[in-house]
Amino acid sequence: MQEGRRHIRIGTPVLVEFPNPATMKTERSFSQDVSETGMRFPTAVALQVGQELPLALELPFHNSTLHATSEIVWLREVSRHGTPQYEVGVRFRWLDDPDRQRLTRYLTVFARPRL
Repeated sequence: MQEGRRHIRIGTPVLVEFPNPATMKTERSFSQDVSETGMRFPTAVALQVGQELPLALELPFHNSTLHATSEIVWLREVSRHGTPQYEVGVRFRWLDDPDRQRLTRYLTVFARPRL
């Protein structure tokens, strides 16, 4: 099976914060993978495909927060025991250029082959 993505996804834990649309309480998660154009993360929040979701991303070992507006592309229920758990795939719809450049530099370091 061939991978159809243009940008490689890196399995690195980026802290993700977003408002729960039902309560507006800040929810936290860690990415399962991230690329220049989107990311995947787990959550207990039932989101909707097509929904716009503001994100705050904290890269490991960096002192700043990146802000993005994302769109939920897919949602998959991964656990039905107790509270439902989901995996969410989002596409970045808006990411300020300086934040996009920092994300690209960060991902480039992780994509380099280790010797």
